[in-house]
Amino acid sequence: MKRVQLSAHARKLKLEKDRAKIAHYRALTKKVLDNKAEKVFTKEALQDTTVLLDLNPEFNAVWNYRRNIFNHLFAGNVLDRCEALNTDLLVAMEMMKRFPKCYWIWNHRRWCLETLDETKNADWNRELAIVLKVLMMDSRNFHGWQYRRYVVSHLEQEARSKEPHSGTELEISLREFQYTTETINKSTANFSAWHNRTKLIAKILKLLSEENFKMATTDEKAAGVFQSASKLLKHELDLVKTGMFMDAEDTSVWLYMQWLLTDEIFVGALPKDIYRELLQQQLKDVNELNDLEKDDTGRDNVWCLKTIIFLKTLLSRESDENDLSEHIIDNDVTAALNKLVELDPLRKGHYIDQLNGRAAIIC
Repeated sequence: MKRVQLSAHARKLKLEKDRAKIAHYRALTKKVLDNKAEKVFTKEALQDTTVLLDLNPEFNAVWNYRRNIFNHLFAGNVLDRCEALNTDLLVAMEMMKRFPKCYWIWNHRRWCLETLDETKNADWNRELAIVLKVLMMDSRNFHGWQYRRYVVSHLEQEARSKEPHSGTELEISLREFQYTTETINKSTANFSAWHNRTKLIAKILKLLSEENFKMATTDEKAAGVFQSASKLLKHELDLVKTGMFMDAEDTSVWLYMQWLLTDEIFVGALPKDIYRELLQQQLKDVNELNDLEKDDTGRDNVWCLKTIIFLKTLLSRESDENDLSEHIIDNDVTAALNKLVELDPLRKGHYIDQLNGRAAIIC
């Protein structure tokens, strides 16, 4: 936005207006904190916190005071708990539109819902719809993703309490897994979606290992991916391959690949020879991508080089002790590290430490 030059008169008027705002804020802050210290728990005190938090939602002490006021007013039957908290959820929603990454607004929303849930009045399905809208506005808002996991966990608790072995919990997890797929297909750079996927995979596999949940899901396509660790791993690596060829600079994709190839969920379930073949295929794909990047930019891609080192080190660890290819792998890793020293100067010291044996190669 182009900066507007104010006249001397306009500057003076603005300063006077700002002084009035600051004076009002300071006076209101003093009043609220004095009331807090004196343990004033009235409707008027509650309204003062509403006004102050609208000006400064980062004021955590005032959020705490607000909750104390609510608790006292509920205990004295001055306010209807359900009506007041649902209204406060609307207030918090309006604040979140302006301050979507303010921790204290999200925390207060949780408190409202958990307090409502004490009397079974929390609407978790409505809350899931709300967080969906929040993530539609900013699909990479990690507060929104964390909050979505929180809401889903309560939906799962409800499902378990109503029908412990109905398979609803599995249905919810598969639905969330599908949601991450849709989000990643829109943007592979969504780190939160990839991270959520790691949590969901472990959960879904655990549920499927329980006899009562087998074949309980109606989502056959989603459940089919989880038929075996090798099938799931292949499916996920295909998704990774698409992502890395779309954007070789996307950190999220590379980190997810590293998780897939090192987590015991997959590594422990695969025969050693199959695991080696899989690593070799990934190495082939990454080398192919690096060649394409060199054709386009005239130089190696940093993430490709890092991943080549990562894959070759894994292959080295899987090699038999007398396998002569280990010496070749070490030479290739050294060459890649020397290139990274030049291409990635911010981490130059780390690469030099790796070359000199002062740091683990595969970190």
